[in-house]
Amino acid sequence: MDASIELDSTEGIAVRTTDNQGIEHRIEMHPNGEIDYHATDGYQSDPSDRTTVENERFTQTRRYTKYHVAQETAHETLPWDLNPDRFETVRQALAALSSEEIEELFGDLLAQSLSHYHDEPNVDIGDISRPHELPADKIGPEDAVLYKQEIYLDETDQIEAVSGVLLTYYVAKGERTTVRHGDAPERDPDACVEVSPAPLVAPEPFRDFLVYNLRCQIRDCYVGMGLEPPEKYKVLGPGQYRFTGKYQHFDCYPKYYNYDADIPGYHHDFVPELPISKSELGGLVDPEHSQSIYSQIKGALFSR
Repeated sequence: MDASIELDSTEGIAVRTTDNQGIEHRIEMHPNGEIDYHATDGYQSDPSDRTTVENERFTQTRRYTKYHVAQETAHETLPWDLNPDRFETVRQALAALSSEEIEELFGDLLAQSLSHYHDEPNVDIGDISRPHELPADKIGPEDAVLYKQEIYLDETDQIEAVSGVLLTYYVAKGERTTVRHGDAPERDPDACVEVSPAPLVAPEPFRDFLVYNLRCQIRDCYVGMGLEPPEKYKVLGPGQYRFTGKYQHFDCYPKYYNYDADIPGYHHDFVPELPISKSELGGLVDPEHSQSIYSQIKGALFSR
């Protein structure tokens, strides 16, 4: 991807972008990022006449162009949910939270996730109850649900507020809906964590689970712009659900969401803080044991 800004004014921005296939695009947008002109000789003008891959490349070019303008000018042309720099700021603020702050801000999200393991004998959920019942119109298995929580930063880039828990689920094949709980500030969030149910019982590893999700989301931002992510974001695991769907169904993408995917340069790098001391950890791990280290320590993750 490469772009050159040819006009920058308060009325609009004109950009000439060359995509990863070497095709040139002429794109014009408002200072808020709304595109009102996009011309190219390399693709059909009607989206229905393009292949799925061509449509995705077309969309990548638009995302990258907005990103380029945001990087090179003072215009805020990127939507909040595709802004890797802002996501990184949120990720750092989230990683710095104490266990008490995690329980205060994300306690309902943790409880909602853990409630799926009520009947799992190897997961100690304590006296946790489900904060929000699953909607009656939800289809599929009980754990076929995505939980989200929006995060809002203050002027010092610290977490000022969070939304309530959002539940995204299928009501029919190919048809999803989202139910919101609680209140949220009347502005765009700075990021939104997205997690499926996970058997993490303590605040510290759950915090790290959310931090890792944002790291994967940052990867998605770059991939969605047709760019290779910086090295620290070449990680495997679910990020934004909308990109997971693309990775599952579009041949132009590797399966970045899959922890076990064999993608050169990418690896699974989720290393949660354990709610036990290093000396206790040493007593749990036997390097000569036939079980993996994860299998040996998972009791510390799933128990109180």
